[in-house]
Amino acid sequence: MRGDMIPILTDLNPREADFLMIAIFVRLQHQRADEAKVLIDGAMAAGLRTPEIVFASAVAENTLGNHAAALDAVALCEEVEPAKVNLGAKTRRRIRMRSYIKARSLFALHGDLNEEGRAALDFYMRQSATP
Repeated sequence: MRGDMIPILTDLNPREADFLMIAIFVRLQHQRADEAKVLIDGAMAAGLRTPEIVFASAVAENTLGNHAAALDAVALCEEVEPAKVNLGAKTRRRIRMRSYIKARSLFALHGDLNEEGRAALDFYMRQSATP
């Protein structure tokens, strides 16, 4: 589960980091984003900044309706895991979901989609058409 893209400077050992990721994703899956956010903030404070953690942060912020924070989390996702790197199935799904969060947040903040928001929505829709 740990990302290989960036160095991880943390006091957590790999097993603890994996357990923490499971706890975060289970809470997100069960619509307990506020609890997941607490774990995510703790993981990031401990220095754990894997693609999975920053993606979970974007999902939690989006679920909580914190649209400005969701956009910041998506920007961090794009920094940690650029779209052109290692396009495996999991990565493609994360990139697709990032596009959705970006478009949704921009619309919620501005009441319409600017050029960046339309591009994100277009990407999301084009990726939805492919299996």
